[in-house]
Amino acid sequence: MRYVLRADASQSIGSGHVMRSTAIAEELITRGKEVVFVGEFSDVPWLALRINTLGFSAIFNDAASFNANSKTDVLILDSYTLSIDDEFIQQRNWKAVVTIIDEFTPGYLADLMIHPGLSVDWKPVSGTKVLAGPNYIPFRKSIKKNNASDHNIGVLEILVTGGGTDTFNFVEAICAALKKITYDYRARIFTNNFELAELDSRFAVVPIGSELDVFAKSAMLIFTTASTTSLEFVAREVAVGIGCAVNNQEAYYETLSSAGVAYPIGRFIQSNWEINEKNVVQLVQSSELRESLRKNCANLIDLEGASRIADEILNL
Repeated sequence: MRYVLRADASQSIGSGHVMRSTAIAEELITRGKEVVFVGEFSDVPWLALRINTLGFSAIFNDAASFNANSKTDVLILDSYTLSIDDEFIQQRNWKAVVTIIDEFTPGYLADLMIHPGLSVDWKPVSGTKVLAGPNYIPFRKSIKKNNASDHNIGVLEILVTGGGTDTFNFVEAICAALKKITYDYRARIFTNNFELAELDSRFAVVPIGSELDVFAKSAMLIFTTASTTSLEFVAREVAVGIGCAVNNQEAYYETLSSAGVAYPIGRFIQSNWEINEKNVVQLVQSSELRESLRKNCANLIDLEGASRIADEILNL
């Protein structure tokens, strides 16, 4: 059997599709399975490094260069942009098709669907089996529970990230709000916009990439968008402030906020961020609010989602 991931990443569409599908690939590779990647990712260098070193048996940037075997190949598809009529993804070409889906996924036909999120109420399509809820959120193996605490701390450790590409300049908007706050904190800012290095000494600019996992282990407060990345931080059980950049983040923004596992801090409206600075101040200054968010996250997600998904895929 061979398992074929089909997903794309770019500065404009972000890295979420590739990140969540490669978490499943990582689990399959760990189990000794042959896994192939098909998709474009060249303009996201840190992601290219992950794909090139994960252990894929082959990598194809052009889907036309890959020939599927309908008797042995299982497709794992994560996309918003491929047409449902695209020849590559047609069920007749594959032993089985698995799709990772949300509200914006086209109506791809599949043998198994995965809806990563907090809600377990996801209606199946034409009787197709759907795996949904916290037990089926795939995370890469480098993600660990966060043991940072506000108890006996000298300086509040903050991490700010707009996801894998920060297409909508979330980091810049949050920095503008943070720098107004008179408080003893240290903020690590994940961005490739090095003009932000002119911020005061409380801020440290870090290039977008793998160092995020290192600093996330000690962060006491994280600001991010309501994307795939936000689920990673909720899973780490750390206090999170989230912003909503685009329509496909709306569901996470509302669900995570209403569940009390993340704190809403604003939306990207008509090409500008409307940041709720009062909420940002509360997150920074209130250890009680941060502790409440951490408690609500506790034991919600156990980081075994990729393993459970792999079990289901191997049974197809």
